[in-house]
Amino acid sequence: MILQAQFGIFESFAQYGVLGLSVLGLGYLCWTFINRLMKSEDDFKNRVRELEEEIREDLDKTIKETKEASNSLKDSIMMFFGSKKR
Repeated sequence: MILQAQFGIFESFAQYGVLGLSVLGLGYLCWTFINRLMKSEDDFKNRVRELEEEIREDLDKTIKETKEASNSLKDSIMMFFGSKKR
């Protein structure tokens, strides 16, 4: 009498012997690679969000500095031309 264990869904793979176990192993490898790919994609998206925030902050800082410099230049020009008219 051969002992047969109840494997549930894996019982059908066990009935095919080596081929069934090979398919089961390949399925596990595919599952592992898919999970790894999804995790790396999430990490990539998080990194892109971080970089976008940094760029926005730098851009806002640059715009503010440019406005300040523009206003300073405008004031200097107004003082220069304003003093010549007198």
